[in-house]
Amino acid sequence: MISRPDRFLLMAGLLFGLGLAVVTPPFQVPDEPSHFFRAYRVSEGRLDLMLPRGSAGAELPASVKRIADDLWADLPFHAEKKIAPAKIAAAFRVPLDPDRRVMAWFSNTLQYPFVPYVPQALGIALGRLFGAPPLVLLYLARLANLIVGTLMVFLAVRRMPAFRWLAVMLALTPMAIFLRASASADVTSAGAAFLLAGAAASLAWGEGPARRSDLVLLAVSTAVLCGSKAAYFPLAFLAFLIPAARFPRGRRAGFLLVHTVLTLTLTTYAIVLSRTVAPNSPDPTVDPTRQIQGALADPLGFLAIVSTDYAVHAPRYLSQLIGKLGWLDTELPAPFRLSYLAVLLGLLLVDANPRIEVRPWQRGIVAGAIFTALVLISASQYAIWTPYGAEVVLGLQGRYYSPLVPTAVWALHGRRWAERIPPRGLGIALAAFSLLSFGISVCALVERYYGG
Repeated sequence: MISRPDRFLLMAGLLFGLGLAVVTPPFQVPDEPSHFFRAYRVSEGRLDLMLPRGSAGAELPASVKRIADDLWADLPFHAEKKIAPAKIAAAFRVPLDPDRRVMAWFSNTLQYPFVPYVPQALGIALGRLFGAPPLVLLYLARLANLIVGTLMVFLAVRRMPAFRWLAVMLALTPMAIFLRASASADVTSAGAAFLLAGAAASLAWGEGPARRSDLVLLAVSTAVLCGSKAAYFPLAFLAFLIPAARFPRGRRAGFLLVHTVLTLTLTTYAIVLSRTVAPNSPDPTVDPTRQIQGALADPLGFLAIVSTDYAVHAPRYLSQLIGKLGWLDTELPAPFRLSYLAVLLGLLLVDANPRIEVRPWQRGIVAGAIFTALVLISASQYAIWTPYGAEVVLGLQGRYYSPLVPTAVWALHGRRWAERIPPRGLGIALAAFSLLSFGISVCALVERYYGG
C-alpha cells in the first residue's frame, strides 16, 4: 500500500479525517454554521434554485439555530477562550423538533447553487430519518463530506499519469483534511477540481483512444465544479488539452462544443444566483455593484490591485494552504509549514513522469486557465469583501487555491529529476511525514480549544 499513492490516500484520508472531525468542536470551521444551515435546507428538498433579490436567509428548526449559536459562541478569533467538553455533550441532548421553526441568516452560502451541499444533505437526511438530534446531524454531515471528498480525490489520483504523490500530499495537508472533516461546501468543489485535473491529464497524456469513462468523468466533474463555485470555471477548459488523435475522426470538435456550452450555462446560472443574494460583508462601505462596475471600467487598474495583493500576501496564502485551522485562529508551527511546502516542491521535481512530454501549447492552456482562475478568485472577494478604493483584495484565504494546484503543476512538468527516488522509499517517507502532520494538527486543535 505504501507504494500505491491512491490506496494510501484512501486509508490515511479517512482515518485522519475522522480524527479531526472528532477533535474539532462543532461549528469551529470557517462558516460551518452557515454551511450546516444550507445543507439542512437541501436535505429537506429545499434547493433554493431561484431566490428573491436581496435574500439573506430562510426558516430552519429552532433547535438547529440554537445549537449553532450556543456552540459557535464567541470562540472564533479568541484563541484564549476554550470550550468545555461537557457543553458539547449537553448539546447532544437537544431534540430536533423540526416543526418549530425560526428565521436564520446565512446569505454567504445562499450565493452558491445547491450542488456543493449534496453530500452533507445526504448525511443529514439519513439522520433525520431516524430522528437524530441536530448536533448528531452536524457530525453526520461532516462524515458524509469526508467520505465523498476522500473518494473524489482517490478516483482522481488513480487517473493521474504523474504527480500522484504530490496530489496525495496536497490532499493530506492539515487544511485539506480539516475541511473534508467539516460541513464546508469547499469539499465538493475541491474534489471536483481534483477529478477534473485527473481526468484531463489521463486523456491528454494517456495512450490509445480516449476512454468513454474518462470523458464522462471529465464532463461530470466539470458540471459539479461549475455548479459549485463559478470562480473555478476556467479549469473546465482543460478539455482542450486532449489531442485530436485521442478521439475518433471529427468527434473532438463536437465534444468540446457540448462541453463548453455546458460549462458556460452552469457558470452563468451560478453567477446569476449569487447576484440575487444580499451582501454579507459587515463593512457597510462594501458595494458589490460599484466594485464590479469599477473593475470593468478600468480592468488594468483592477489587475494592478490583484498583482499587488499577490505580491504582498502570497506568503500568507501559501502558509494558509498548508494549514491555519479553526476560524484562521489556530496556528501550526512555522518550521512545519515550511517543511510541508518544501515536500510539495520536491515532489514537483521527483514525482513527474519521464515518459510524458507536455507540449508548449498544453503548458499555455494550463497557464491560461490558472491565471484566469486566480483573477476570478480575487474578483469574487474584491466584489463582496473589499471596500471601494482599497489597494489590495480583502477576504482571500489560502484554502481557495488548493483546487488549482493539481492543474497548475502540469505547466511545470519536467523529466530531469523524475523517478530518481525508489517508489517504496518515497512512499515510506511520505507516510511518516503525513503521520507527523496529523499529530501536529491534533495537538494544535486540542491546545487551542481544550488546553489550559
